[in-house]
Amino acid sequence: MDTLTSRTIQALKAHIIEGQLDKGDKLGSLSELAQKFGVSRTVIREAVSALRSDGVVEARHGVGVFVRDVPRPEDSSGYNTELTLAPLRQLKTSFIDLLELRMAFEVHAAGLAATRRSWAQESNIWNAARQFEASIDDEAALDQLDFVFHRSIAEATNNGAFIEFFSLMSLQILPRPAFSKELDPALITPEYIQNTVREHRAICEAISSGNAEQAREAMRAHLNRSHLRYRGFADGAASPLSNLAESE
Repeated sequence: MDTLTSRTIQALKAHIIEGQLDKGDKLGSLSELAQKFGVSRTVIREAVSALRSDGVVEARHGVGVFVRDVPRPEDSSGYNTELTLAPLRQLKTSFIDLLELRMAFEVHAAGLAATRRSWAQESNIWNAARQFEASIDDEAALDQLDFVFHRSIAEATNNGAFIEFFSLMSLQILPRPAFSKELDPALITPEYIQNTVREHRAICEAISSGNAEQAREAMRAHLNRSHLRYRGFADGAASPLSNLAESE
């Protein structure tokens, strides 16, 4: 059953995995975790209790909650990755078609996030954008940070189906690696990454304003530039980055 507690359990697991936390690392106090995930102390207490029973965390009285055992990535979403992706890999469709599916999903998710996010979820979105901006010189970190940014928006829809769909489809359709200068030296330039930073900010500001249409448009503009880039390479043409830069 998809309940707030079950979604919080999955969010906590994802936080441990995506935050690259190790055994013994502190997650925070119950109050801090409740604020971080935008739920009540009762819900976070139930989620921690369930994870404690699974051996994932341990609660130390008066100190806080600590990682006891890092869950495997497939455990965080409740399904086996290979088995779940098997039907998707049989789809008779192109990579570009899947990117268009991603746009439809994430554009709508941004609009929902603008009207449904909690203040803690809004903070998570901003934090993810700032971490990406602070790491622009660390190529190896950008893909993961970009993933966390988009996932935080999916989580802010507060729709369990959206969150699970993102977790599943991102394994299949999010380009990896997307910020490799070695793979795309003509494309991954400082200007390209700075444009991504500005687009992330625009999405954050639209979501913070509570303007669903503006949030959808900001996400659409962000993904459209990415999709044009992949269409350019797929058609054997030069990178479309120079044309985009002229029009911005």
